[in-house]
Amino acid sequence: MLFSQVADPQAPLLVVIDDAHVLTHPDVLEGLDNLVRARQPGLRLVLASRSDPLLPLHRYRLAGQMLELRAADLAMTSAEIREVLAVHGVKLAERDFALLAARTEGWAAGVKLSAMRMEGTEQPASFVTQLALDPGSVGEYLVDEVLRRLPESQRQLMIETSFLDEVTGPIADAVTGMTGCGEILAELAHTNSFVIPLDPAQSRYRYHQLFREILRYMLQRGEGHAERRLKERAASWFEASGDLSSAAHWAAEAGDGYRLASVLAKGGLAHAFVRRQDLSGLALRELIPQGGAVEAVIGRAAAEAVCAGPRGAAGELERLRAWRAGQELTDADLRATCDLSELILAQKACDDAAVDIAAGRLLGGYDEGGKGSISRFPGLRAAVMLAQASTHLWHGRHEDVGALLEAALADARHDDQDGLELEVLAMMAYVDSFWSRTWHASHAEKQAEALRVAKSLGSPPILEVAAAIRALISGSLAGPARMLRRIVLPDVVGSDPALEPILALGHASALLALARYKEVRAILHEVAARPTPPLLAAHRDCMLADLETSQGRARAALANLEKYNGTEFSTVIAVAAARAHLALNDTQSARACVRSVLSTPSPQTSRFTLVEAMLCEARIELATGDAGRTLEILIRAIEVARGEIVLPFLRVKDTYDDLLARHPDVAARWPGAPPGRTQGPPLVPAQWQARDLAEPLTQRELTVLRLLVTSMSIGEIADELCLSVNTVKTHLAAIYRKLLASHRREAVLRARQLELI
Repeated sequence: MLFSQVADPQAPLLVVIDDAHVLTHPDVLEGLDNLVRARQPGLRLVLASRSDPLLPLHRYRLAGQMLELRAADLAMTSAEIREVLAVHGVKLAERDFALLAARTEGWAAGVKLSAMRMEGTEQPASFVTQLALDPGSVGEYLVDEVLRRLPESQRQLMIETSFLDEVTGPIADAVTGMTGCGEILAELAHTNSFVIPLDPAQSRYRYHQLFREILRYMLQRGEGHAERRLKERAASWFEASGDLSSAAHWAAEAGDGYRLASVLAKGGLAHAFVRRQDLSGLALRELIPQGGAVEAVIGRAAAEAVCAGPRGAAGELERLRAWRAGQELTDADLRATCDLSELILAQKACDDAAVDIAAGRLLGGYDEGGKGSISRFPGLRAAVMLAQASTHLWHGRHEDVGALLEAALADARHDDQDGLELEVLAMMAYVDSFWSRTWHASHAEKQAEALRVAKSLGSPPILEVAAAIRALISGSLAGPARMLRRIVLPDVVGSDPALEPILALGHASALLALARYKEVRAILHEVAARPTPPLLAAHRDCMLADLETSQGRARAALANLEKYNGTEFSTVIAVAAARAHLALNDTQSARACVRSVLSTPSPQTSRFTLVEAMLCEARIELATGDAGRTLEILIRAIEVARGEIVLPFLRVKDTYDDLLARHPDVAARWPGAPPGRTQGPPLVPAQWQARDLAEPLTQRELTVLRLLVTSMSIGEIADELCLSVNTVKTHLAAIYRKLLASHRREAVLRARQLELI
């Protein structure tokens, strides 16, 4: 019949059928199928449909007879949306335009209706965020053309689940009290482009943003307690499913403080701690009641651990420990949450002893099997060890930092916790950067970057700080300040509270290198006004002392450093003190300070500090007129720096200009030499340029080597390792032979050059 009306059967013929989804009669469908399979020359059949028509589409695909345009293909681009707005004379600011594009998701009818509504108005932007249901609005269209045409059960499902960002069949069943919601959602996704599948299996869905706004409006239009009841059901379902972060979120949304306390106390805090989740928007303090049953008290303690600042953490820790002393906690989950709350509060309060106590309980387990409740939370062991490692580092307890990080890395990988693995690698890169172990730091950073890219993870702030530190040490002056300014610290559970002073001190170091003293002083005084771990406090006071010395107040600098004399941080501040003494022409006191760094093995002394001490010693010798000794020390400093540590040489180059002018071979090797100067052969002996020894040290020899850095005697080392003195001496002989060293200090120095310690 159709072709009989065509004058020329060979001429191209275009047949368009709109609303093809309503075609259900078998005879009609059979006729269309025959028409397609007949392959009539020149015939083009176009079907416009809200869902797939009831035709054997798979056959057409296999035969190459069909082209498809889906909703995503039909979505308008930003340029096309701008064209529609321009036709209606609507101009929007970039921010308002982006919001309109996001809300409409490129839906052509939504864009057109929005443009028509804004046309001719004085403030079109006011309509971008407005939900309107009046004649001609997008809302009216969605209600009349979509919602009212649906069966009641489908409307109920969508309205009552509209508060969820993501909907699945099981949670829809739990929230609505209906059954078979998975099948209903699948049918809606098949017949309605406003219900969008999120995975190939079509088990997870979301609603189009404009459509969801209409659904939420209809939900909120009902009685207020109805929405709260739905959210309470969602919280209950997520808690039963083990998704404790979502359970906490919906309990808070429902205003259910008792359930929120229960979720936190029974694993929610551990869940958030491992996954570094942001609970700051849940109003924990406002919702969770004071006092009550044990579970509520522990939930409140968890909330305080999340919300407490550095100043209030110590008081909250004391209150929690006092309450716990009178309790006998038999539930392993409650004990774990209590211990974790103590650990978080202790970190914020800079109480390393309390961190160790809490970490020891968590890592020791709560039952005869060993791990107890902690085994319920994959990654918790790794997260606890990472917290313990960072705490030890900031308190100058460096001996076990590496071992803790290695153990944390192994646990994170075992538990498939990619985020934690990345954070541990980032911390390793920072530690090695802190100690100027450049090659090791770069290796850890490469591993971290590879993991970050492979798993599409964000960059941990400590990784960016590590890169900035290495850039600064290597002589880049302007770059690190820009790098550090860009870093934003996350407000998440488990975030290291030391990150804020670290970032501030890194920024101050970069600005100090640029001689921007006023800004440096402001930053350092701000750091001094808040609780700061002792190692970071020592570095802060070193910078303050250098600042005072540079501005002619050397006595004030020494007064600021006096409190560290005789402490484990005396070598940390020694070079800054030596510079202050030199400014006062007290070479004898300056020499004593420098000697304390160069002659006393200390776990606090990095290669950067050694280089600074050597350059300061060279200044002392130059001040006393011994040019030969000055030159000898400068050459040794260049050897230790290996071209990787440049910043100290940039700071003091003017001091040695005359000497270097008389010794061009040394000047040519001066780190940070100006462009165009020929770089001479390396001063570092060839055997120390290799990253690996010809004969590697054994694990036991490495353990002994790391103890050589301390002030322990051979007998004390033997006691520490439960070995005989003769066995330790045998290990020492092997260490000296492999490192080509003749005594302890030389072995330690060469081990640092090789980044073995």
